[in-house]
Amino acid sequence: MKALAEADGDVFVPSPGPLGQVDYIFVCMEPSLGSWTPERARANFEAGFRNFVNSIEDFLLHFSIRRYLCKPNERYHITDWSKGAMSVERAGVDRTQRYDRWYPLLVEEVDLVVLPDARVFAVGKEVDRHLARREFPRHVTSLIHYSPLAGAARAAGIVGYEDAFERFRGSVSLEDVLVVAEDVLNVSVPAKVRDETLARLARQQTDSVSTATALQLQAGVRSA
Repeated sequence: MKALAEADGDVFVPSPGPLGQVDYIFVCMEPSLGSWTPERARANFEAGFRNFVNSIEDFLLHFSIRRYLCKPNERYHITDWSKGAMSVERAGVDRTQRYDRWYPLLVEEVDLVVLPDARVFAVGKEVDRHLARREFPRHVTSLIHYSPLAGAARAAGIVGYEDAFERFRGSVSLEDVLVVAEDVLNVSVPAKVRDETLARLARQQTDSVSTATALQLQAGVRSA
């Protein structure tokens, strides 16, 4: 994976590995550089930063999976289709060709980490579309992406359910999410990275768009 990311001219982004074979796997798109330069991204990953354990949206996804999907003894894994970080603008330019290059590694990764009856979730319509295009051999359930860029889709998803959403929103607190964040970070990154991440998250506030992530994941899981 690292060799392919570097061959693509991108920064390889490692994800936390599963602690055993998993009952659920979530396939996302590709990592974003965000405000980092490639040089800073490489330094941060060498220092122990990992994918899917950085932003409040990342931890809302973990929180939602743990609260609304997993039973006590079940495990999950979150991965990206391609593992090279890039700008959002560049990501859509050659996605089909890039996904085709990465597809054999994705299939190998899924086969390695999942249990025989595991369920596969495509996070976002692009992943769902490309898995269908490649005739991915497992059943796939599609979810609205948890990124802020998908806020309009999440807002549209609660139309007609506003009262239920308000009740749901009141049942989720930032403290709930931070408890899950600490648990995830404890087994994913070095202590220094964990403490820096938790301190940054504690300064943030959940808003209606972010909390809608949890609602949409809950709705997707329950309707699957």
